[in-house]
Amino acid sequence: MELALLKGNSGVAEPGAGGHPDLPPPLRFPWRREDPHPPTSSGNHYGGPPPSVDPLKLLLVSLTRDVSEITALVHSAGHELADTVVQVRDAADRRFFVGKGKLEEIADSLEGRDDVDVVLFNGELHPSQHHALEKRLKRECYDRLRLILEIFAERAHGREAKLQVELALLHYEVPILREWIHSAAVGERPGFMAGGEYRVDVYLETVKRRQRRIEEDLALVRAERGRRRASRKDRGFHLVSLAGYANAGKSSMLNALTGERVLVEERMFSTLSTTTRALPGPRRRVLLTDTVGFVDQVPFWIVEAFNSTFEEIYESDLVLLLVDASDPKAEILRKVRLAARTLLPRVPADRILPVLTKADLVSPDHLEEIARLLEGSEFHARPVPTSTESRAGIPELVDAIAARFAFPLEVVVRLPVTPEGAAALSRLYGSGEVLQVDYGPRYTEVRARCRHEDAERLEGIGRVVSRTTIGAA
Repeated sequence: MELALLKGNSGVAEPGAGGHPDLPPPLRFPWRREDPHPPTSSGNHYGGPPPSVDPLKLLLVSLTRDVSEITALVHSAGHELADTVVQVRDAADRRFFVGKGKLEEIADSLEGRDDVDVVLFNGELHPSQHHALEKRLKRECYDRLRLILEIFAERAHGREAKLQVELALLHYEVPILREWIHSAAVGERPGFMAGGEYRVDVYLETVKRRQRRIEEDLALVRAERGRRRASRKDRGFHLVSLAGYANAGKSSMLNALTGERVLVEERMFSTLSTTTRALPGPRRRVLLTDTVGFVDQVPFWIVEAFNSTFEEIYESDLVLLLVDASDPKAEILRKVRLAARTLLPRVPADRILPVLTKADLVSPDHLEEIARLLEGSEFHARPVPTSTESRAGIPELVDAIAARFAFPLEVVVRLPVTPEGAAALSRLYGSGEVLQVDYGPRYTEVRARCRHEDAERLEGIGRVVSRTTIGAA
């Protein structure tokens, strides 16, 4: 089903039906249902499979010649690029995004064309720009963020992902609605929409209540995630997150490290919900989580909407920062700087391990250049080069992860021959590395490698005979 953006639904009549003559037909959001506030449940169409509609044909308007990323987004959304118009500018025009002359040129070129459904602007449109452009071009106008949200909505499957997408959609739509209503009301008397103003106020209040409800639900999700993380750490698990720019190969890396078969697509944002799997091999129990990819030029509220997902990265014991080695150096530098802005305020640099992906697609000399580039970046670490296709570097990456979680202590402890002592030994087998056990009539002497917190617990049950530091925590 489709939702008409409420500039056409909130009491604003269509042209020719007694309404305001400047209002064009309403926008259509093909991934959303007609009810603007459906409950998030199994019947919620937010994030459900997209309706069976033909792909839209888009005219792309860009202020830069490099349109590779926006083109990838178009293809990820399942649309077709009919044509591209470039006007190189340092900044977007405050009213029309492009210059007025270029706008007139685009408007003239659209006259009589039936192969362009939507005009896509490679940037962020302010609500006033959105209104002015649709009024002049007589076509639906998307911006880059609108396209990203469409992809998010199509691929959100779990309850948390659907909630996050719905919150982002509401943040996006409300300013546009306000602008259309404001522009329609200029010069008119109060109540010109036959009660429409009242209906708009009611709608906006409903939106605010819905946003508060979603934020409360997401807060509960975050709390539950926190409890699960604490429980896993208490049982001796270490948490590792895969992070990186969209389409850097995170899902492929998860499969390569864990032997799983998580869906991998050559499309941006194929992962919106987190996926956690156990990492086989190291003696330490390690859980690996695939997370949503970073993307540049998105507003702060998008990051806030997906905060519960990003917390999986922020609270990890180790973050594997994946960087596509096949990208040009300038592109790698841009993406690494975005990762630094996203991660470093919340994650210490020593908990981030850069990993080069798709190393089989470039020469050894290029790999060395990229490695030096990352060493000189904000992360100050030499990356591990890998290829999920040839598996080159994967064993070395597993070893690097295991080395990060080497036990810092080796202890000898004497546990009482009691149910409490047996339970402590069982926990030590689960959370540490038991090297030797000698059973005696009065106590059980255990030599093991473990964490500081494990040693402190043992002191409360038995007697720690010796404690030796063997590595970093």
